[in-house]
Amino acid sequence: MTGKKNLSFALMLLAVILASAALFLLCYQFDNKYTRPRPQAGGGQIHLNMGWYDDDPLFYLVDGWSFYQGKLLTPEEIADHSPDASFYIGRYGGFDLGDPHADPHGQGTYHIQILTDGTTRQYALELTEIYSRCRLWINGRLLYSSGFGDDHAAGRGFLTFEATDSVDIVVQASDDSGFYSGMVYPPAFGSPDQVGRTVFLRQLIHGSACTLALALAVFCALAALLFRFRRPYGTLSLLFLCFCVSTAWPLLQIMDLSSAVWPAVERCCYYGIFLLLIGIQGQICMLPRRFFLPACAAGALICLSVLLLPLFPVTHAGALMAFSRVLAAYKWFTAVWLLCTALWATARERPYSRALLTGNCVFASALIMDKLLPAFEPVYLGWFVELAGGILLLLIGGIAFYDTVQIYRTDAELRAEGRLVQLQLQVRSEHARLQQEYVQRTRRQLHESRNRLTLISHYLEAGKLDELRGYLHELTDSMEKNPEDGPCQYTENNLVDAILSVQLTRAARENIYVEQELDALPSTLPYSDSDLTSLLMNLLNNALEASLRLRSLQPDLPCWIDLAIRLSGGSLVISCVNAAPCDSDPARTSKEDRQAHGFGLSLLREIAEKYGGDVKIQRREDSFSVVITLEYGDTPVPSPSAGPKLR
Repeated sequence: MTGKKNLSFALMLLAVILASAALFLLCYQFDNKYTRPRPQAGGGQIHLNMGWYDDDPLFYLVDGWSFYQGKLLTPEEIADHSPDASFYIGRYGGFDLGDPHADPHGQGTYHIQILTDGTTRQYALELTEIYSRCRLWINGRLLYSSGFGDDHAAGRGFLTFEATDSVDIVVQASDDSGFYSGMVYPPAFGSPDQVGRTVFLRQLIHGSACTLALALAVFCALAALLFRFRRPYGTLSLLFLCFCVSTAWPLLQIMDLSSAVWPAVERCCYYGIFLLLIGIQGQICMLPRRFFLPACAAGALICLSVLLLPLFPVTHAGALMAFSRVLAAYKWFTAVWLLCTALWATARERPYSRALLTGNCVFASALIMDKLLPAFEPVYLGWFVELAGGILLLLIGGIAFYDTVQIYRTDAELRAEGRLVQLQLQVRSEHARLQQEYVQRTRRQLHESRNRLTLISHYLEAGKLDELRGYLHELTDSMEKNPEDGPCQYTENNLVDAILSVQLTRAARENIYVEQELDALPSTLPYSDSDLTSLLMNLLNNALEASLRLRSLQPDLPCWIDLAIRLSGGSLVISCVNAAPCDSDPARTSKEDRQAHGFGLSLLREIAEKYGGDVKIQRREDSFSVVITLEYGDTPVPSPSAGPKLR
């Protein structure tokens, strides 16, 4: 059986890996700026086929740029200079153009010309983040400026303009100390409606993800403060907060935050996700500290280095390239560590280890696909690792929430069982008290009987028959007015007898007549004591309550209960018929405080279904009838002569 379960899990794991790879491949194909159709470009020009453009008026300016390294040129000055390279946006991370010995910082100018059919049209340009200062001219007019002291120019990255023959775009960029420099992400070009719709959908998706992550972070923070049992809610709160910050880049870019601060914070939160994933998985899988504390220390050093990097001057691109390789290696290290520890926990059958292993396979698939498909930048969603991290975050959050629900459910069950045990103790204690009172009364009667017999003997010897007759009549009246009956064996089952003794004594005190037909039961029944207590106490409480309510409404009518417990056809049948007022509803209690009523009819049904039985409720003109059937199994049925059936 275990082998089949392991095989099924392995096949499911393979299906998850293939589905993850298919998901990332679909994202690469249909949510990628680099695979989206675009016109051919070269030599600093794009010849735009307007028939093609009108069918889908949106593409990304990826290639065809002329790049002037180390120069800040205006549109008028470009004609006097020759470009240093034909630039492909996304290929390099800075002004070094891939040369490890060159300075990654400095300045440069990007230029491209889009030739149209001469028709006047409205266009839009979405200029994604440029590190760190920039100016943008379109057809010789300055439309955007940030960081150069003339930030009065209109536009915040989304620009609309009108052009006829061509669209001439010139971008100046300058950087001193950023991890990236210059134009790293390709701008979007197209009609205002199409570009605006794309920007809006991206912001909507990322805004929804950030809102959800922030809400989960707040929930986990409150849970960490309120819950008394040990769960990693504080770490989970930080995890969701880091995911929120690292996913909010489309929203924060339009706010024009400082490029020197925001990228460092964003990257720190991004790598903080890996650190927190290691810590949370270590706690969930109950790993030895020597396994995950060193990994957490390494992650903390990575996050600290990302934060401190802008403070250290870097004059050679090779240093940033080496640091980038360290960051990539840390991603792979995290994926391998998560997979190995999840496998370790799965082999030891730790709780939730298989779910974590499944999520880690998605995370590893994202890294592999990111390596196999490097030219990727999402249009709407996130990068592969962000998507996989989001899935893993939701999985871990779901595990924590499910675990919390299970703990509260277990706690509620234990509390209910504790109340039932206390009720059983009270019933048995009351039964013992009644038995003790009965024994004391019996002993007192035996003591008094000697005196009574002496007096009777005197009357007989003296021939005083009239006095004897009167004395016997007096004794008979006294016994009728003060019955000395005590608890007896009803069914020979200690628990059932204890419950019946307490409830039937209560009925006698309330002057409620109880007709009984009780079979002898074995000392052990195939039902839990808590279920049997709940069932009998609830059933008889409801019957007594209905009878007392009848007396309060119609004092002239008799109050009675007809109780039967019998073994029939392999089932234990418990029947209770009681007098009740005509306006009663069998499905609800008549008590004012319905929440304090104890166990309801719904609980009777649950118990009956638990043991393969059912509950039948019938409303008659002047009574309720409840018949409960429980499967009895193969437990031997005692002889009917083993105990009384009618008291």
